Amino acid sequence: MPHRFIVIIAKRNINYMKCLLTALCLFSFSIASFSQDRMFAYTYQTNVLNKGDFDLEFQNELRTGKVGAYSPYVFGQHLDQRLELEVGLGKKVQTSFYLNSERFDYADTSSTGLNQQLKLSFSSEWKWKLADPVANGIGLTLYEELEFGGSNVEFETKVIIDKRWQNDLIAFNVVSKYEIEKEIARVDNVTKADWTNNSPVELYFGYMHFFKPEMGYGLEISNKNDITKENGWMNSVWFAGPAFHASVEKFFINISALPQLVNLHKTIAAPGSRDLNDFEALEVSVLAGYSF
Repeated sequence: MPHRFIVIIAKRNINYMKCLLTALCLFSFSIASFSQDRMFAYTYQTNVLNKGDFDLEFQNELRTGKVGAYSPYVFGQHLDQRLELEVGLGKKVQTSFYLNSERFDYADTSSTGLNQQLKLSFSSEWKWKLADPVANGIGLTLYEELEFGGSNVEFETKVIIDKRWQNDLIAFNVVSKYEIEKEIARVDNVTKADWTNNSPVELYFGYMHFFKPEMGYGLEISNKNDITKENGWMNSVWFAGPAFHASVEKFFINISALPQLVNLHKTIAAPGSRDLNDFEALEVSVLAGYSF
């Protein structure tokens, strides 16, 4: 065989091996990094579990600092907890079931002690993946959740977009909610129950840099807008802060701490630079899980 053809074949084999090694590395990296569908505590990604896979997740969110010049509270603090079982159904579909607990400890100027409210509810979540952030360039997933409790019903729709590089991940969520809640008030020794509804809109952005395949630091940003039937658009509150992700074999943990920065839509109900009537000064969320 002429020497020129030997060189050409050798070059082709080298290029083939480079492509094969690159593909294997990307595949291994994807397996290591995408064994869970969550890399942030607040912002969702497009990834869904494979058929027959399970995730068990427990989330604790502390929202504290609900006091300020325009707040009726001298103390206000929420502790929200969610226990979730995720199931991969195949055909790029995933479902989840939640048990939710929300505890609100508060005191106002008329309080003689600390008051407490406790709400329990259940949720059913569905994710349908339409595009992959690696294979298709940009990932796209649709999300729907139904939550119901003793005095409220909530429908939540998310459009989830993300993009993945070897060491970096960005994700963006547009969230629309429709809440129906029974409010009980006592006026002139008469107790009345009225059903109210509102339709808040929320935006979430997350960036994560992985300095190891199983560990990364980043940033989360959220924007929350309360919209009610009676008062219209009430506020536009922005939060931002650091995010952390780590996984060890089948265990993973996501942590984010988001202080409230500013309220960009000031109204009579929320005239201050921050809204500490409907929101807290700081939100901290810890999401821990195990993949079966």
